[in-house]
Amino acid sequence: MIRKLILSAVMATATVAGVTSMPATAEANPPALFPRRLEVMVHRGPQGWQSHGTYKLHAQAELVAIRLRHAGNRVEIREFFSEK
Repeated sequence: MIRKLILSAVMATATVAGVTSMPATAEANPPALFPRRLEVMVHRGPQGWQSHGTYKLHAQAELVAIRLRHAGNRVEIREFFSEK
C-alpha cells in the first residue's frame, strides 16, 4: 500500500513538472516563401526553344501551355526560384 502511495506521488509530481515546463505560447516563425517565376518555353522547330512568357502563378502558366499544346506546339513550364 505504501508502495502504491509513493508511486502515485512520484507520478503526480512528474506530471505537474512536465506541464509547468511547457512554454505558454508557441514561438513559431512564418514559413519562408521564396519568390518564384514560371517560364513557358515553346519548341519552334529549327529555331529551338523560345520563351513565350513568364508568370507568377502556376495556373496562369498552365493555361497558356494548354493553349499552345492544342495549337500543336511542344511546351515546357520551367520554374525558377530566387532567394531574397
